[in-house]
Amino acid sequence: MRYHKSVSGGYINSVGTGAGGTEITKSEYDEILAVLQTKPEATDATDYLLRDDLTWEAYAVDPVPEPELSLEEVLTILLGGE
Repeated sequence: MRYHKSVSGGYINSVGTGAGGTEITKSEYDEILAVLQTKPEATDATDYLLRDDLTWEAYAVDPVPEPELSLEEVLTILLGGE
């Protein structure tokens, strides 16, 4: 069986079996899967990326902006209601 990983900018994007990515050993594949199971829990403000050296790197999550108008308010404006 062929094992592979996909790395971009120093971060592991995926691991898998079959065609694709850079071929790795089963041992490296198993090690990456074990590290993936230890991913720190994300918060509303922080998530984590897995570096190629198998360390986790925190990054700030962009907050989702609150809509300025509700859907109901938009419909009222569009339909000319009050």
